[in-house]
Amino acid sequence: MGLLNKCESISTEMQSEVRAVSIRSVAVQDNDEGVYVSAEITMPAAEGEAWLQLPEDTKTDEEAAADAFFIIGLILAIGSDGVLEMDQPVSSRLIYNSQAAQDILRTWYPKQLVSARLEVTPRAQDKAPLLEKTVSCFTGGVDSFDTLIRNESDIDALVYMHGFDIPLSRTDVREPTSAHLRQVADFTGKQLIEGSTNIRRFLNRAGKWPTLTHGAALSSIGHLLSGQFGRLMIPASHTYSDTFAWGSHPLLDHLWSSNRLSVVHDGAGSTRVDKTKRVAKYPAAKEHLRVCWQNTGKYNCGVCDKCVRTMVALSLSGDLPEFKTFDSEISTDASRNLKISGVNSLSFVKENLEFAKEQGDTEIEAALNYLVTDFETRKKSKNASAEVASLERRIAPLERKLARMETSVKATKTRAIAAEKSAKKLQKMLPIRTWTKISNARHGK
Repeated sequence: MGLLNKCESISTEMQSEVRAVSIRSVAVQDNDEGVYVSAEITMPAAEGEAWLQLPEDTKTDEEAAADAFFIIGLILAIGSDGVLEMDQPVSSRLIYNSQAAQDILRTWYPKQLVSARLEVTPRAQDKAPLLEKTVSCFTGGVDSFDTLIRNESDIDALVYMHGFDIPLSRTDVREPTSAHLRQVADFTGKQLIEGSTNIRRFLNRAGKWPTLTHGAALSSIGHLLSGQFGRLMIPASHTYSDTFAWGSHPLLDHLWSSNRLSVVHDGAGSTRVDKTKRVAKYPAAKEHLRVCWQNTGKYNCGVCDKCVRTMVALSLSGDLPEFKTFDSEISTDASRNLKISGVNSLSFVKENLEFAKEQGDTEIEAALNYLVTDFETRKKSKNASAEVASLERRIAPLERKLARMETSVKATKTRAIAAEKSAKKLQKMLPIRTWTKISNARHGK
């Protein structure tokens, strides 16, 4: 059966009473294409079979698969109704670590995520690591190559999953990507593990791939490979000084470890520019570097923000002409047209800005400095507007209360004036002596 035929759609016609995330029937079986791992997932507004296709020589089992699906289920639960049910035991260490993982994620996204109640049984005994070998996540990007370069003697295999950054339907992009990955594996002498999966279709219902779910997804693949590897390396996107929330993070990734698998967040001690400098001297990277996520049909589109940022750094280092997967030149206009959409892209543009200053490239420096200044100015203006709006929201009830008080005072004043007028009118009608006699009579004098 072809992989595209296995891409079952996730039903959105669930009964309204479905509240919990339920993961049932975790299975590992051989098929014509290798090892097929699957589970039935039911969750609010969706259901279907989640699957992962792995090479035929993959050594995995149902315990490893249960741990992998537990991580996926936890993300789904905190991103929906807050209950996770599984019919298969899970690593006790992974269950214990999951509370800290939840706390971190809910601290980052308090309005989006909820605390999950786990209806999951811990395994009576976790297996020890079966092997001390290391597998590293590898997409062909700067972070992936940097981790490979710095840990080349320790890394035994590279793993890439189709269906994460490249949709399963894009075979036109998949085929050249696979060819490049195989050539990198051949050049480095590393085992290449290529798989495919539809789990992102479920995870997209819990939150955004870059900011919430991708670190958990990568970790789940590591657990499926824990019959062969005791360590999974996840290349860092940012540095330790970049404290903003991200789906793969030095605070978070190690919490996806079990007794069988150690998950390592690698490379957060270097900026993207520092990594690019190292990668620029690596022969395999010059032939196969891939940073683009646009899936235009080209290996690198050369015009998206990620491509341009990478090309700027390579140009500043003087190495861009040697990279066969990019054009040999980049214009200053391309830098001027970069988009800064948030703290993620801002951090990378700032790194390139500092590199341009170091290299004395005043044109690139001016272009990037304008982008950073403009973004920060707009952000301050937006924050100021938000503060004004917040202040207006707090003041509005006070203004309404003050208006009611003013209305009450005005009514009281009106009544007092009316009473005074009535008293004066009565005084004119009766002389003061008559009022005195009436008063004395009323009081028995």
